[in-house]
Amino acid sequence: MKLKLLNQLKSAVISAPLNFEFGGVIFQFTAKIKLVPENELKTLTEKQGANDGEIVRELLVSWGDFFDDGKEVPFDKSTLEEMLAYSGLTARLSVECINAQYRITEKN
Repeated sequence: MKLKLLNQLKSAVISAPLNFEFGGVIFQFTAKIKLVPENELKTLTEKQGANDGEIVRELLVSWGDFFDDGKEVPFDKSTLEEMLAYSGLTARLSVECINAQYRITEKN
C-alpha cells in the first residue's frame, strides 16, 4: 500500500451521535461503527438474505454515553441482541452503520 494514511483506516472506528425516538422512548448515545472498505460493505449489504441485524452485528462495535435509568449501559452482545429484537431499532442502527461509512468531516 503506497499511502500510509490508508493503513490507519484498517482499524478506524466512526463515532456517530444518535438521538431518536422509537415507541415514545428516547434513545441517545454515540454509536461506535467499524469502518470497512467498499468491497466489504458491498459484500455485507448485497449478499442474498442479508438483513439489518447482520449489518449491525458486523459494524456496530461499541457505544458510549448510553444511559438507562440513570446508569451507563456498557456495550455487550447480549444488550445489543435485546435491542435487535425490535425491528425499528434494528433498521435505525443498520441505516446509521451504512451511512457512517460515507460520512466525511471537513477540517478547516
